[in-house]
Amino acid sequence: MSLFAELQHRKVFKVGAAYLVIGWLLIQVAATVGPQLNLPEWAPRLITFLILLGFPIALVMAWVFDVTPEGVRLDASVSGSKRVFASAAVIAAIVLGWYWHGFTENRKPVAVAVSPAAATAVAPQKSIAVLAFTDLSQKRDQEYFSDGIAEELLNSLAQVKDLKVAGRTSSFYYKGRNEDLRTIGKALGVANVLEGSVRTQGDKVRITAQLIRSADGFHLWSDTFDGELTDVFKLQENIARAITDQLKVVLVGDQKTILVPTSTNNAQAYALYLQARMAYRARGKDVQRSIDLYHAALALDPKFAQAWAGLCGSLNVLPFYLPDAEATRIPQIQKDAEAACKQALDIAPDLASAHIMLGNLYTNEWRWAEADSHFQRAQILAPADPEFYFAYTDWLGAQGRYEEALQAAKQAVELDPMAPMSRNLYGYLLAYSRRIDESIAQLQAGYALAPTNGYLANNLIIGLISAGRIDDAAKMRDGIRAAMLANGRDEAAIARRLSVIDALRRIASDPSRYAAERKALGADGPYLASVFPEHIDDLFVYTQEQIDQRRDGVDAVVLLRSPLFAQHHSDPRYLRLLDKAGFDDKGNIR
Repeated sequence: MSLFAELQHRKVFKVGAAYLVIGWLLIQVAATVGPQLNLPEWAPRLITFLILLGFPIALVMAWVFDVTPEGVRLDASVSGSKRVFASAAVIAAIVLGWYWHGFTENRKPVAVAVSPAAATAVAPQKSIAVLAFTDLSQKRDQEYFSDGIAEELLNSLAQVKDLKVAGRTSSFYYKGRNEDLRTIGKALGVANVLEGSVRTQGDKVRITAQLIRSADGFHLWSDTFDGELTDVFKLQENIARAITDQLKVVLVGDQKTILVPTSTNNAQAYALYLQARMAYRARGKDVQRSIDLYHAALALDPKFAQAWAGLCGSLNVLPFYLPDAEATRIPQIQKDAEAACKQALDIAPDLASAHIMLGNLYTNEWRWAEADSHFQRAQILAPADPEFYFAYTDWLGAQGRYEEALQAAKQAVELDPMAPMSRNLYGYLLAYSRRIDESIAQLQAGYALAPTNGYLANNLIIGLISAGRIDDAAKMRDGIRAAMLANGRDEAAIARRLSVIDALRRIASDPSRYAAERKALGADGPYLASVFPEHIDDLFVYTQEQIDQRRDGVDAVVLLRSPLFAQHHSDPRYLRLLDKAGFDDKGNIR
């Protein structure tokens, strides 16, 4: 009898097929029920492992044993039984080794920046993270649309005062990572997670969404919404309404009747707007592309307030990505940004994003009172928006309200813990307060998220030098060079920055070298005092240069109002700089 016929005769194929079907069902039950019973994360994996391990054993049992009227008996006629058992043992060992390797690899800790508050505090029940929705379009080329739907929902829910919503950067950090929802909930400090998918076909759209309790994976609610592309705001309204109903959120004012207002009736303009927003998030050369896309959307619908606000935001950051040769364009770009934000507010006076962007723009232009009025309005409209706290932090710091600035920066981090620049902002404010260890912790968390970010790399290496961690700073030297290259800096600029860093390292090792290193650096010398502020004369020189040149927006004014100058408020040099920055002798806005 042939081997194939023998296998059929002994029902090995039937046993194998039945085992696989039953095993698959058991695995599905374990994966579904495990989270709801709050079983350990490894429990479903252990069940899968045992089922896989048992498969070759079941086949051997079918081959060696025979079912007879007298019961199950070992068939002595089977030739090569020892070889069969040996083969099964080898297969089982391979399965064991492969699965154990995968099991241990997946149990290795993943370096994720988690807000200390989020990691230790109990997440409020009325809290949520809106994850990036999955693009299920036929060509998988509608990612901008699926991301946009999720972000619109996130922004709408963030306006609800009774609901804590994790920031966009943090929620979208988990896109494509297949992370356990319990891990996400713990990292972001939320009790619930919304995930979903979007499928478009022609003018049709289908949105599927499900609300899940992050503590145990229990599905609180799920539904599918079908409609035309022109119905997209109505579909989002239905989803947002279902979420607030499930979480028993208290709605006030206009939110009782509408959560997601219709911003445009032009589906093509909305698609262009979503593409523009994705390009804006990408930064770099895509900022100019986002501006072009916003203009295209506004050509189709000039009353599209969100597109005007988006245009303002893109114009506001464009100067940071211009080559030095185009610096003369900046004043006109700033005027265009202001005009775009004002246009948005003319159409929609309560558009929070426009108030935030205009407040940020005025802060960078040192128009303190005008910025304040927009921030006050934005705080009422979007009290839990991390972008508000991020922008407001700079304004508070420039007013000398440093403790409030630190609290605002901390709030931005807690609402959006995976946002690298929020970590950077909080980190350098802590450094100005001489809370160096705390500063380094924030900067390290941000750098882990964005190792090609030049601002984070620079501030972290400076922090390490300030803490006397010279060897750690030296190890980062190549890292900061790579970060500056990634940010488009030329070799000359990189060489200057590395020269300053090397000088700082030498001074930290031997403070008596300060004068020599300052002289050797020439025009860059006074910068050393921002790291070694005991050299107050140089600190004044450096700060005055920055204020006179209006470098880096509001950074120079924040430095002036920082605790580094706390003992020098009566110094005539300090009072002159206050006047140049737009404040009276008491530090109040003139």
